[in-house]
Amino acid sequence: MKKIVEFTGSPKSAGFKTKSSFLSAISKFGFIKGKIKKRNNEVTILVTDDLNSNTTKMKLAKELGIDIMTYEELSDIFELEKELN
Repeated sequence: MKKIVEFTGSPKSAGFKTKSSFLSAISKFGFIKGKIKKRNNEVTILVTDDLNSNTTKMKLAKELGIDIMTYEELSDIFELEKELN
């Protein structure tokens, strides 16, 4: 299964300054960035800072049955090193 992710919210609570730095950290595990689309969607995980968020991406992910995880959950699974300030 492909590991294509999309992001919403901020990764700062997981210790990352930007979404691109978070993507760089998880890309070592085969993740690539995608874009959630109603048609021909390939995104498998939406990463968010708030599971209760009501963003358009969150609504679409729920509608399409895409897995939703927080930045912290994904960071913990792969034991990502947080950025130093």
